[in-house]
Amino acid sequence: MRKILSLIVFTVALIWTWNLVHSSAAIGFETHSGIQEKLMNLILQTVKTKKPQAQNVHITKLWSEAVDDNKVRAVYAYQYTEASENNDQVERTVEGEVFLHREPSNNNSVDKWVIQQIKNTGDSLNFSEGILVTPVAEPADEETPE
Repeated sequence: MRKILSLIVFTVALIWTWNLVHSSAAIGFETHSGIQEKLMNLILQTVKTKKPQAQNVHITKLWSEAVDDNKVRAVYAYQYTEASENNDQVERTVEGEVFLHREPSNNNSVDKWVIQQIKNTGDSLNFSEGILVTPVAEPADEETPE
């Protein structure tokens, strides 16, 4: 009896794992690739529009994952260089995430993805030259008595 029960459990587990491995994903690789490409172009265009003085704009991180069958989360990071008030070169890094939702489309072969939410999760500045910061204010130039 034990052998028969073990055989049944093994067969059910084998069928379940076979179906799990060979099932197709609700959101395919091509969809993720297309979303990432569109987001990359959107980010670069937005930075050029909002910060025309920005130089060396490039995407450092961009990936997406399916949250459910109709929702995708994309995480990104990009960097650019700009001049500060003191004409020092400052490298700015911005990180964030985007949530997209699949909307019904007239054409069944094309998915329509709508951006629902964009939020920047991090923003950092890197200076090309360090700035001297002291804990105590330096005294004004005073003449020393003789």
